[in-house]
Amino acid sequence: MSTITEVKQRISQAYQENCVNSEVAPNKALIRFLEEPEAEKETFNLIFRGNHKLNFSSRLCDEDVILLSAAVEPYAEYVSHVDFSYNLISDTGINSLARLLSAIPNLESINLQGNQIEIDGAKVLAEHIKDKNTVEYINLNLNNIQTDGVLQIVLVLFNNKALRELHLADNKIDHDGISGIMSVLGWHNNTLEVLNVDNANYTSIGQEIAIHIAKMLQTNRGLEKLSLRKHALNSEGLYTITEHLLDNNKLRVLDLSCNKLTYKGCEHLGKFILSDNCVLESLNLANNRTGHYGAKAMALALSKNKTLMHLDMTTNDIDDDGL
Repeated sequence: MSTITEVKQRISQAYQENCVNSEVAPNKALIRFLEEPEAEKETFNLIFRGNHKLNFSSRLCDEDVILLSAAVEPYAEYVSHVDFSYNLISDTGINSLARLLSAIPNLESINLQGNQIEIDGAKVLAEHIKDKNTVEYINLNLNNIQTDGVLQIVLVLFNNKALRELHLADNKIDHDGISGIMSVLGWHNNTLEVLNVDNANYTSIGQEIAIHIAKMLQTNRGLEKLSLRKHALNSEGLYTITEHLLDNNKLRVLDLSCNKLTYKGCEHLGKFILSDNCVLESLNLANNRTGHYGAKAMALALSKNKTLMHLDMTTNDIDDDGL
């Protein structure tokens, strides 16, 4: 039986041969990673982060990914995690990578954060991984998959009951994309535990999405962490959400930072925090507009709440009396 070190060396050799045949200069940083010795174990993690200090000037481009994917595929059974975050992978490279991901029998996580994946790439990726019921973690933050792309990723939530974390922040997702995600989580998926949809791109009034988020939280019984940073959410929209949250006894972490919440939003949150169903442990309200009266509303709620362990109200114009 081959050791992991031997497998990686074979992959390195195959990759370099593919480069020669394609008349492409090999990525020396990638070769260095492939030729690093591994401890004795059954699988290895295919990790090449473009923001690492040793890889910063040697980020993976599409040609690297295409040639590497062909080299890795015969040894797909040895891979469990793939992390190509902060590289230069576009829709051209994602086609080959998606085929590799579908060939990995025990794939557990996919991290493609900070690349150049767009709508077509997201569709190809979703098609290849929608039936991969071993995948527990997907991170597509900081790409450009937009609503058409995210609606394809939503298909993964229909089919994959093993998925625990999904990160889709900073992808220019509009109202239809967010409502699509919330609809699936409200009616079809109760196994996802962490969802990040920060910085949505609404062309309509942002508060229209609040009812979709609210209805999801009312019926979903799996989600434990929800991040809604930069949704232009105001206190009226938060009222809708908190009224439905009164029926939720699962959510433990809620990030509402960088919105437009005033002291009225704190009053609505206070009602939820004081409810019998509240199990919230962490609440982030940083960079809102809560002010003195928001601090007062939260203080009243905190005096009786027994679950909250972390509260962030940084940059909210809270004066000395509020503190």
